[in-house]
Amino acid sequence: MTASLSDILTTQKNGVVGINGVAQASIRALGSITSTTVTSETVIYTGTGYLVSFSVVVAGTTIGTISNAPAASPAASAALCAVPNTVGVFKTGQVFTAGIVVTPGTGQSINVTYSPG
Repeated sequence: MTASLSDILTTQKNGVVGINGVAQASIRALGSITSTTVTSETVIYTGTGYLVSFSVVVAGTTIGTISNAPAASPAASAALCAVPNTVGVFKTGQVFTAGIVVTPGTGQSINVTYSPG
């Protein structure tokens, strides 16, 4: 049995689609955007996506919050995670549906890595 040109091209297309899917999953897991360093409450992104990690660049004296919200002054119930007042990189793996609002603690400097959509 001999494969037709159409069969060969369909197989090739399916391979490319599969490889593209793996690449997209890797980008989402690793994060495609890192914010600038934030020192006051800031709306980083509006929409859905995946919060990969955050970095505390300056520890400050109190903890901060990263929230799932589209605008500043999010409700406490919108918190995705607390930001410790310890310098370091923290993996989160959080899905967000409204956006990312970063509210640093007193004296904190934070940036976040995320993937939109």
